[in-house]
Amino acid sequence: MDTISVDPDTPRPVGKTASHLLREASKVDEELEGFIRVYRDGSVERFSDCVSNVPTSNKPDEAVASRDVVIDAETHVWARIYLPRSTSVDDDGRRKLPVVIYFHGGGFVMGSPAWSIYHAFMCKLASEIKSVIISVGYRLAPEHRLPVAYDDCFSAVEWVRQQAARVGQAKAETLNEAGESWVRSYCDFSRCFLAGDSAGGNIAHHVALRATKSDVRPLHIRGAIIIQPFFGGEKCSKWECETSDPCLPQKWLDVFWKLSLPVGANRDNFACNPINSSKLRDVLLPPVLLCISERDVLRERNLEYFETLQRAGNNVKHIIFKDVGHAFQLFQPQSPRIQELTKTIREFINGSKN
Repeated sequence: MDTISVDPDTPRPVGKTASHLLREASKVDEELEGFIRVYRDGSVERFSDCVSNVPTSNKPDEAVASRDVVIDAETHVWARIYLPRSTSVDDDGRRKLPVVIYFHGGGFVMGSPAWSIYHAFMCKLASEIKSVIISVGYRLAPEHRLPVAYDDCFSAVEWVRQQAARVGQAKAETLNEAGESWVRSYCDFSRCFLAGDSAGGNIAHHVALRATKSDVRPLHIRGAIIIQPFFGGEKCSKWECETSDPCLPQKWLDVFWKLSLPVGANRDNFACNPINSSKLRDVLLPPVLLCISERDVLRERNLEYFETLQRAGNNVKHIIFKDVGHAFQLFQPQSPRIQELTKTIREFINGSKN
């Protein structure tokens, strides 16, 4: 099968030469070495020193095939679709699988479905949970501050809804239509799940909230799989202040929120601190699976989020993965906890059939 080429790393023009930028190094406003540098004039550089991008793959000997599609050409929102090869066949002779709409992490300022660590995890997850995964590439801050990421990711939900409404239409003729054909042919739209880790977990929460107030039929959102959600607040908890998590150091927390929150907002803004938001008391989310890491600097925030959902009457289950920190599923690919994570997600999805 052919693949559509989406270039998630096309740099945004900054109107300056590389040498000019080097001369202005003293004017750097924020920097996370190896990932992103933000200048005081608003220009941004992103790097692939630490994490490289990888293309899609469709080799016959691989357990999962992948393909890129454009979600919205105007906003450049795109997605990478993951399709397990070995699946059961329904009465129509087609494989009908649950569909998981996944939102990557990266503090809202970096990350991509094309990142090698996300591509590897999505391939493993799709194979283990026997689901089609649609991993969304949304616009990043500080060029596009929140709530833009929420808007982009909800547009991906709307795109999937449109595919559900087009089931049975003519055979694909273009590359993007071929990706759409995968979704229409192999997805069970009555079993759709929202998912994400870190900043993507935050996004999954906000998109789920929005979906409860929107008509997404014939899509049926059965649940939200929220992994180590990136939440915060103005007041730093004792755990946050004293915990050292190499995958999410305190400086990164500060930079992420500084660059991503709306201008003038503090960390008690609903985007950062949904626990203080009345929105959690106004609506019920679809069933939630909350995955927490024992050594994560965000652990206590995550537990507080769980308790808040529970008090509001939500159907929420949480599990704590022992002896691992933030984003272990990406940075510790050999950890036995990853198998526990995929098993937990598979059971959650399979338990939502009825």
